[in-house]
Amino acid sequence: MSVVEKAASPLDALARKKRKKEKKQSKPMRDNALVVTSQPFEIDFERLDALGHFNPNQLASPLAMELRAVKRRLLRRLGFLRASGDRQAYRMPGRQRNVVLVTSTQAGEGKTFCAVNLALSLALEDRVETVLIDADVPRPKVRARFDMKSGAGLTDCLIDGTQWTSVARTAKEGPLTVLGEGRSIDRSAELFAGEACRQLLTEISATKNEGLVIVDAPPALAMTDAVVLAKYVDEVVFVVEANETPEPAVAAALDELLDVNPNVSLVLNRCLIGATGSSYSSYDYYGRGESEKSDAPAQGEKANERS
Repeated sequence: MSVVEKAASPLDALARKKRKKEKKQSKPMRDNALVVTSQPFEIDFERLDALGHFNPNQLASPLAMELRAVKRRLLRRLGFLRASGDRQAYRMPGRQRNVVLVTSTQAGEGKTFCAVNLALSLALEDRVETVLIDADVPRPKVRARFDMKSGAGLTDCLIDGTQWTSVARTAKEGPLTVLGEGRSIDRSAELFAGEACRQLLTEISATKNEGLVIVDAPPALAMTDAVVLAKYVDEVVFVVEANETPEPAVAAALDELLDVNPNVSLVLNRCLIGATGSSYSSYDYYGRGESEKSDAPAQGEKANERS
């Protein structure tokens, strides 16, 4: 071996060690676990259509158009779209502004309906990689919408350290992954308040850095879970049932959410319009010091679906 080769050998070894370390750190995995591929599932579009959900074969429907309006505003607020409406060509690796919490004031306002529709529309129409998480542990409904059996899910990941990809399900028809609620537990808010929850959402965000993570949470006034989870997300979509939810209750729920996250937007659900009205649902930014109602909301008619 020449003098040059002897001098280069330690440098090569150091470079290999550095590359190996960087490769290891770039994997968004906890406890150095191996990546486990999610199990596939088939979407029953007839079932979803019967429930009033988004159908990629009916892109001219009022619901599809309403969802486009909601998605456009949401994606722009998250930085996915430029002002021109074009999608950003590149996003940096790691944790992104891509975690969205969907909640409401009380049960029955359509939050799960909206969360599922957003996930379906983003994944199947826009081909945006989407992870839908059911964090409504006391009253989970996401699995039922997709006709999935109960099993391990979110709570198991937080309690046992189960790798989320091993218990999630990925649609065969598009880039949609569903993570169910997991085992039933008491005091889910305490579980969500732990560091494991923040780490898990950070991991999923980094893994799906080109996509979106949608978290369906319990109503804000029914439980504290939504307020706890709101601390970890980038945007809160607050669903309000038109002409039904009392304004004092809406104000109280918004105050709770805005205390921990200033990025709260409103979606007005089940809003009836006249023949000359807009065909889109309302989606407005809400911040402290602003009016509780938009001066001129774009209102659309939603399916009568209970969340």
